Amino acid sequence: MLGDTVMDVLVRRQRARGRAALWLPGTDHAGLSTQVEVRRRLQKEGVDFGALPREEAVARVQAWKDEHEPRIREQIRAGGFSVDWSRYRYTLDPASARATRVAFVALFDAGLLYRGERMVNWDPRLETAISDLEVVHREEETELLYVRYPWADGSPGGIEVATVRPETIFGDVAVAVHPDDERHRAEVGRSVRVPIVDRIVPVITDPSVDPEFGAGALKITPRHDPVDREIFLRHPDLAEPDEIFDPRARLLGPGVPAELRGLGREEARKRTTERLAADGLLLRRERHRHSVARSERSDAVIEPRLSTQWFVRMRPLAEPVEQAVRRGEIRIWPERWRRTFDRWMEELQDWCISRQIVWGHPVPVDYCRACGRTIASVERPTECPGCHGRELAADPDVLDTWFTSWLWPFAALGWPEPTADLARYYPTSVLVTGRDIMFFWVARMMMAGYRFAGARPFSDVYLTGMVRDAEERRMSKHLGNSPDPIAVIRERGADAMRFALVFPNPTDDDGPFGTASLDGGRNFLTKLWNLVRFTVGHLPDGLAPPRAPPSLGPGSLLENRWILARYHRTAGSVDEALEAFQVTRAATDLHGFVWHDLADRYVEIAKEALAGRRGEPARRETEATLAFVLERTLRLLAPFVPHVTEELWHALPHDGELLATAPWPSAAEVAPDPSAETAIAPVLEAIRLFRNLRAEEEVPLDASPAAWIRPAGDDGARLLAAESATIVRLARLGRLELLTPDAPAPPGSASRVAPEAECYLERPATSPRKVDALARERERLASLLAKARSRLGDDGFRHRAPPQVVEEAEAKARELEERIGRIDRHLEEAAKA
Repeated sequence: MLGDTVMDVLVRRQRARGRAALWLPGTDHAGLSTQVEVRRRLQKEGVDFGALPREEAVARVQAWKDEHEPRIREQIRAGGFSVDWSRYRYTLDPASARATRVAFVALFDAGLLYRGERMVNWDPRLETAISDLEVVHREEETELLYVRYPWADGSPGGIEVATVRPETIFGDVAVAVHPDDERHRAEVGRSVRVPIVDRIVPVITDPSVDPEFGAGALKITPRHDPVDREIFLRHPDLAEPDEIFDPRARLLGPGVPAELRGLGREEARKRTTERLAADGLLLRRERHRHSVARSERSDAVIEPRLSTQWFVRMRPLAEPVEQAVRRGEIRIWPERWRRTFDRWMEELQDWCISRQIVWGHPVPVDYCRACGRTIASVERPTECPGCHGRELAADPDVLDTWFTSWLWPFAALGWPEPTADLARYYPTSVLVTGRDIMFFWVARMMMAGYRFAGARPFSDVYLTGMVRDAEERRMSKHLGNSPDPIAVIRERGADAMRFALVFPNPTDDDGPFGTASLDGGRNFLTKLWNLVRFTVGHLPDGLAPPRAPPSLGPGSLLENRWILARYHRTAGSVDEALEAFQVTRAATDLHGFVWHDLADRYVEIAKEALAGRRGEPARRETEATLAFVLERTLRLLAPFVPHVTEELWHALPHDGELLATAPWPSAAEVAPDPSAETAIAPVLEAIRLFRNLRAEEEVPLDASPAAWIRPAGDDGARLLAAESATIVRLARLGRLELLTPDAPAPPGSASRVAPEAECYLERPATSPRKVDALARERERLASLLAKARSRLGDDGFRHRAPPQVVEEAEAKARELEERIGRIDRHLEEAAKA
């Protein structure tokens, strides 16, 4: 919902600017994650998904998809996102299936696909390989065992090996030490017996061994550890080990003792440790924290495993992308993610694209049983093109969902067919997505775009932050901690939700979403609604739509000139922010303009003119100004909150049938007026200062105290004199007197000083109860000040504490002194009275 809100803001603005802006909707089949959800549901029903025939398993997943896909569409519609439903696509539709097969065969024919046995991340719960990007690493505590491997020649002792995985001991083919480790120099070349199974393996050297880990000796299990595999490949004389785990990570094979076969890893670890202790080979054990790889989908501990899979050679595909990003052909927003993107591209590994699941596009490969040929084809072959044999076996795996999704920018427009949409809209303009799939999807789409479509897939990528819950966890379907958008919309409204997603937390940063942000969105929309309701009540019937700003001159009301100047500045700032993909900055500018400039200041000042108390010309000018500014502001807000603004726009004089199709307003429509902004500043500041003084002095709401103001100069004096009635009305004063530069301060008054003026307010009489309260407060503050001074007088504190802490303590002491001084003045005035 966050990403769609950002995208809708961008695309609605472009349509309003007259662009033919297509936002093409669609869903992917989410192969692995969807199958995980179906497995969980069936497990609750007592059904083992893994035991189902393939056809029934696919049917179960299809039923789940048919149930949930309409819900996704309903959420998009409820959010008011302006997608083109006539072009809706799904990554398992027939056109996507063809595009996927065409891409696979093209890569196969170019030598950029290969099938081989490599170390993969194996999820034993889901029984499939997953990519590096689907693995999460967590610091977890386990036991580090120190095990003695006896010398093969029967001599006393042996070599000490530290391991956290004793259950893999049955796959050991060597013990390795660092070549520069003096502790083990004499042991290199000797042989040891693998505990429990008594298989003889050599002691070898390899520079990748960390001599600081354990005792400096590493057991080499090349089928279940990537580092061990690399060491094994550098020592071709080592024997090829047997597999010791089945797809569910249960011990198996002739090298495993019969009594341990069939055990899962946890139980096997426990039983192996007991056996090592019974044989006198467990030297010691200690607690150890290390990084554990888990499947993001199932939370199972990943089993590094040699497996035959399909891979894409990524380096040749990456080079044009790196060059495009470097020269600015593709821009990444915010720019801070560019460095992360570059680093990932430099460390790119080949992509494992085959999955051992049922939900997805079948790998478009057949194997000839007669001659062993591998046949990759777009259409399923009926015979082998080599030997013409007709006994063909289909590859049993399916493709990673991302292998279809990386084709989305052009496949969704009709590729590989030369469609009109593809010719008109490709390359596309903007992709909005979460930064968590920058590499899963974004980088791969860039590679696919240049490889298959011959051009960049988009010019700009905007990466949103992650919406988090109250516990600071990322909201996700997997965790189930995200509220249902439909429920939020029913309770709060789509626009309140949309605005809460873009304000106040920046859309490109992680941040919470909940009651507070929704309340803020609702309050803003209420403010806007009341503003329009007030305006409608003060505009005459038959007022013409504001086709242009009112013509104002030097003789016009200052507040009308000022609000037009503020509108000009805000419209320009919103445009500038959205061009730079700073959606929250644009929302913040609009929120501040509506709430503070328009509602709290301008309308309050303009009420006199709207009521006709400043003359008929002033009333007409103010009506025209308010109607223009508010109508244009609704246009600026429409991409953010389209429903409320559409409703309110129709209540105002307007041209056209829909706000959704009204032109985007230009800041240039209104001329800048910096002199008006400068001139009104002392008036607004005086109102603010007098309001603050009223609050500090606890002046009752129904009281109208006298006030005095000393302007900073002649220009200020003339302006404040002219606008004194406005200051009196908005600050709820009894009277306002301008003081000359040399006039003394009014006795007994409270004061505030600003660059534009000095403000003085008549203090209310102090009641005996308030005097007692002030005396108690003074006593409390005096105690705090004494403690602060004592702390600051301690040389040890000043020498030990960071400078910032000392500065904060000094500032706190000054604040306490000022507060005590104000109370003393109050008490003195009360005593005189």
